This record gives sequence, structure tokens and C-alpha cells, in this order.
Amino acid sequence: MLPLVEQIIAQTRKRVLENKKVLSSDKVLSLFEPHTRAILRHKGGALVAFGRLVTLDEVEGGLVTRSEIREHPEEHGQAIDAVVHHQEVFARPPQLVAADRGVHSAETEEKLKAAGVKQVAIPAVGKASEERKALERTPTFRRGYRWRAGIEGRIASLRRDSGWRKNRYHGRDGMERWLGLGVLASNLRRIALLKGASLFRGQRVLGAK
Repeated sequence: MLPLVEQIIAQTRKRVLENKKVLSSDKVLSLFEPHTRAILRHKGGALVAFGRLVTLDEVEGGLVTRSEIREHPEEHGQAIDAVVHHQEVFARPPQLVAADRGVHSAETEEKLKAAGVKQVAIPAVGKASEERKALERTPTFRRGYRWRAGIEGRIASLRRDSGWRKNRYHGRDGMERWLGLGVLASNLRRIALLKGASLFRGQRVLGAK
């Protein structure tokens, strides 16, 4: 504990007494969970949250294929990492990649298409050109982007049903373990639901005969 306490004293002296800025990565925000980071929020409510930003990849069918604790809160580059991981798991690129505008970068779409992705549905950041606006208004782009709503529902389900609302383990390793258990529980539940629906359809066909 002593090194952490000394670091907190040093950062407090620098910030409060010397009126100097302290990098977020250099701050200790919790004695018990020193891996905690300050996360700027761009939605309603508190402007800053404390914890860690987690990347989540979901494929068709509602299965989570990857969860990763990010070292930095920036979202740029996540889509490229997601496609690389998808290729490692499925031995082929996905046909569609959908994400929110925070994931977009100037080179994202070029790299994704070079990797074999047929459709990219990620809105551009900042002031878009007329050509870009026209692209994002097309039915194909809108259908692809609507698919992204599923990942928002998956996050809500993980928080509500799979324990992601609060980490019950300590340390970064404990957080990774807790997140992994939540993903495992969510995937097993989803597989059971899909399997049950398949069996139910089979029963209906058999009954019709």
C-alpha cells in the first residue's frame, strides 16, 4: 500500500498545491483497485465514470467472440482489431462490420475492405462531405448500421443478467476472469435459446406431418 499512498500524495501535491495537470494514466484513483481509470462519458448523467473500458465483439446469432480490457479509452482502431480476431477464430473475414462513430478513423474503412470485409457501416466522425452523407443515407448502409443495435442490447443483457454491472473479483486479472465468466454465461444462454427454438421448429414440422 505504501507506494500507492506515496503516489497519491505526490499527485495531490502537484495537482492541488502546484496547480499542475496530472496525466490520467499516472493517477491512482483507488488504493484497492489501482488499475481503475477515469473514463470520459459523452452521454447524459455523470461526465466521468471510474473503471475500465471494455471492447466487446458480437457475431450474428448474438454470440460474443471477444471481450478485452483496453489500456486506453480511445476507440479508434477497435474495428481493425475485431476483424483480425474474427479471422483468427473463423478463418475468414466477416461480411459486415458495424460500429458507432467513435470507432471510425480515416484509414479504418480502407484497412477493413483490404482485409476482405464487403460492407462497413461505421458513421464518419466530424463534418462529413456531401458524398459521405449520401452514402450514409443509403438503405444498405442504414440496414448494416441498424445491426449494431444488437451489441447495445448485448451489453445491457450482460449487465442485467450476467453480472457485468459490478465486478466481484479484485485486480485486473480478477476483472478479466469475471468478464470472461459473464461472456461464457451469456453465450451458453444464447446457444440454449437458439437450440430450443430450432427444436421447437422441428416439432412443429413433425406435427404438421
